[in-house]
Amino acid sequence: MLELEFSGIRIQLPANQPLLLLKYPAQNLYLPLWIGAPEASAIAMSEQGLTPPRPMTHDLMINVFEALGVSLERIEIVSVHNAVFVAELVFSNGKRVDSRSSDAVALAVRTKCPIMCAEQVLEEAGVSIETDGDGEEAPEEQLREFREFLDNIDPEDFSS
Repeated sequence: MLELEFSGIRIQLPANQPLLLLKYPAQNLYLPLWIGAPEASAIAMSEQGLTPPRPMTHDLMINVFEALGVSLERIEIVSVHNAVFVAELVFSNGKRVDSRSSDAVALAVRTKCPIMCAEQVLEEAGVSIETDGDGEEAPEEQLREFREFLDNIDPEDFSS
Protein backbone atom coordinates (compact mmCIF):
# COMPACT_ATOMS: atom_id res chain seq x y z
CA MET A 1 0.00 0.00 0.00
CA LEU A 2 1.13 3.50 -0.87
CA GLU A 3 0.20 6.57 1.16
CA LEU A 4 -1.57 9.32 -0.77
CA GLU A 5 -2.25 12.93 0.16
CA PHE A 6 -5.53 14.76 -0.29
CA SER A 7 -4.82 17.26 -3.07
CA GLY A 8 -8.20 18.89 -3.53
CA ILE A 9 -11.45 18.85 -5.41
CA ARG A 10 -11.84 20.27 -8.89
CA ILE A 11 -15.00 20.81 -10.88
CA GLN A 12 -14.95 19.47 -14.43
CA LEU A 13 -16.65 21.88 -16.78
CA PRO A 14 -19.08 22.09 -18.49
CA ALA A 15 -20.74 19.14 -16.68
CA ASN A 16 -19.91 20.53 -13.20
CA GLN A 17 -18.79 17.03 -12.17
CA PRO A 18 -16.64 17.03 -8.99
CA LEU A 19 -13.26 15.35 -9.30
CA LEU A 20 -11.37 14.37 -6.16
CA LEU A 21 -7.60 14.42 -6.55
CA LEU A 22 -5.28 12.35 -4.38
CA LYS A 23 -1.52 12.71 -4.81
CA TYR A 24 1.30 10.20 -4.46
CA PRO A 25 4.19 12.66 -3.97
CA ALA A 26 7.03 10.14 -4.33
CA GLN A 27 6.28 9.77 -8.05
CA ASN A 28 4.21 12.92 -8.57
CA LEU A 29 1.20 10.81 -9.54
CA TYR A 30 -2.39 11.90 -9.08
CA LEU A 31 -5.34 9.59 -8.59
CA PRO A 32 -8.50 11.26 -9.94
CA LEU A 33 -11.82 9.99 -8.56
CA TRP A 34 -15.22 11.14 -9.80
CA ILE A 35 -17.47 11.84 -6.84
CA GLY A 36 -20.95 13.17 -6.20
CA ALA A 37 -21.76 16.74 -5.26
CA PRO A 38 -22.81 15.89 -1.67
CA GLU A 39 -19.51 14.11 -1.00
CA ALA A 40 -17.55 16.95 -2.62
CA SER A 41 -19.38 19.43 -0.42
CA ALA A 42 -18.75 17.34 2.72
CA ILE A 43 -15.04 17.06 1.95
CA ALA A 44 -14.69 20.76 1.07
CA MET A 45 -16.48 21.83 4.27
CA SER A 46 -14.17 19.70 6.39
CA GLU A 47 -11.08 20.86 4.53
CA GLN A 48 -12.08 24.48 5.14
CA GLY A 49 -12.62 23.80 8.84
CA LEU A 50 -16.35 24.54 8.69
CA THR A 51 -18.53 22.86 11.31
CA PRO A 52 -22.26 22.67 10.66
CA PRO A 53 -24.62 23.31 13.58
CA ARG A 54 -25.84 19.69 13.44
CA PRO A 55 -23.71 16.66 12.47
CA MET A 56 -23.55 15.81 8.78
CA THR A 57 -23.55 12.11 7.84
CA HIS A 58 -19.75 11.75 7.98
CA ASP A 59 -19.61 13.60 11.30
CA LEU A 60 -22.33 11.31 12.61
CA MET A 61 -20.31 8.26 11.56
CA ILE A 62 -17.28 9.53 13.45
CA ASN A 63 -19.45 10.13 16.52
CA VAL A 64 -20.73 6.54 16.26
CA PHE A 65 -17.15 5.21 15.97
CA GLU A 66 -16.23 7.12 19.14
CA ALA A 67 -19.34 5.89 20.98
CA LEU A 68 -18.41 2.31 20.06
CA GLY A 69 -14.84 2.81 21.27
CA VAL A 70 -13.09 2.42 17.92
CA SER A 71 -11.14 4.83 15.79
CA LEU A 72 -10.51 4.97 12.07
CA GLU A 73 -6.86 4.01 11.62
CA ARG A 74 -6.71 4.46 7.85
CA ILE A 75 -8.64 4.09 4.66
CA GLU A 76 -7.49 1.90 1.80
CA ILE A 77 -8.40 2.22 -1.86
CA VAL A 78 -8.14 -1.44 -2.74
CA SER A 79 -9.33 -1.77 -6.35
CA VAL A 80 -10.86 -0.08 -9.36
CA HIS A 81 -13.38 -1.69 -11.71
CA ASN A 82 -14.90 0.18 -14.66
CA ALA A 83 -13.94 3.56 -13.16
CA VAL A 84 -15.48 2.64 -9.78
CA PHE A 85 -12.98 2.74 -6.94
CA VAL A 86 -13.49 0.37 -4.01
CA ALA A 87 -12.28 1.43 -0.58
CA GLU A 88 -12.19 -0.06 2.88
CA LEU A 89 -12.28 1.57 6.29
CA VAL A 90 -9.72 0.02 8.65
CA PHE A 91 -10.52 0.38 12.35
CA SER A 92 -8.41 0.23 15.52
CA ASN A 93 -9.97 -3.13 16.42
CA GLY A 94 -8.76 -4.69 13.14
CA LYS A 95 -12.21 -4.73 11.54
CA ARG A 96 -12.64 -3.63 7.91
CA VAL A 97 -15.74 -2.16 6.31
CA ASP A 98 -16.41 -1.81 2.58
CA SER A 99 -16.91 1.82 1.56
CA ARG A 100 -17.36 4.09 -1.40
CA SER A 101 -14.05 5.83 -1.99
CA SER A 102 -15.63 9.28 -1.69
CA ASP A 103 -17.10 8.48 1.73
CA ALA A 104 -13.82 6.94 2.85
CA VAL A 105 -11.88 10.06 1.84
CA ALA A 106 -14.47 12.31 3.52
CA LEU A 107 -13.90 10.37 6.75
CA ALA A 108 -10.12 10.42 6.31
CA VAL A 109 -10.08 14.19 5.82
CA ARG A 110 -12.16 14.65 8.96
CA THR A 111 -10.12 12.28 11.14
CA LYS A 112 -6.77 13.13 9.52
CA CYS A 113 -6.02 9.42 9.15
CA PRO A 114 -3.80 8.05 6.36
CA ILE A 115 -5.19 7.53 2.86
CA MET A 116 -3.64 4.35 1.47
CA CYS A 117 -3.88 2.98 -2.04
CA ALA A 118 -3.04 -0.37 -3.56
CA GLU A 119 -0.06 -0.04 -5.88
CA GLN A 120 -1.99 -1.74 -8.70
CA VAL A 121 -4.76 0.87 -8.47
CA LEU A 122 -2.25 3.71 -8.78
CA GLU A 123 -0.53 1.99 -11.70
CA GLU A 124 -3.87 1.50 -13.47
CA ALA A 125 -5.56 4.84 -12.80
CA GLY A 126 -2.79 7.23 -11.72
CA VAL A 127 -1.98 10.29 -13.82
CA SER A 128 1.61 11.48 -14.01
CA ILE A 129 2.80 15.06 -13.90
CA GLU A 130 6.40 15.74 -14.81
CA THR A 131 8.64 17.56 -12.36
CA ASP A 132 11.75 19.66 -12.74
CA GLY A 133 15.10 18.35 -11.53
CA ASP A 134 14.47 19.47 -7.95
CA GLY A 135 11.38 17.29 -7.62
CA GLU A 136 9.17 20.37 -7.66
CA GLU A 137 6.11 20.50 -9.83
CA ALA A 138 6.84 21.49 -13.38
CA PRO A 139 6.50 25.05 -14.63
CA GLU A 140 3.18 26.69 -15.29
CA GLU A 141 3.01 25.24 -18.82
CA GLN A 142 2.79 21.67 -17.52
CA LEU A 143 0.30 22.68 -14.84
CA ARG A 144 -1.82 24.25 -17.57
CA GLU A 145 -1.60 21.00 -19.56
CA PHE A 146 -2.71 19.04 -16.50
CA ARG A 147 -5.67 21.37 -15.98
CA GLU A 148 -6.62 20.85 -19.64
CA PHE A 149 -6.33 17.09 -19.10
CA LEU A 150 -8.73 17.33 -16.16
CA ASP A 151 -11.15 19.39 -18.21
CA ASN A 152 -11.24 16.74 -20.94
CA ILE A 153 -11.28 13.46 -19.01
CA ASP A 154 -14.40 11.38 -18.46
CA PRO A 155 -15.08 8.54 -16.00
CA GLU A 156 -15.07 6.11 -18.92
CA ASP A 157 -11.39 6.91 -19.50
CA PHE A 158 -10.60 4.76 -16.46
CA SER A 159 -12.57 1.74 -17.62
CA SER A 160 -10.65 -1.50 -18.03
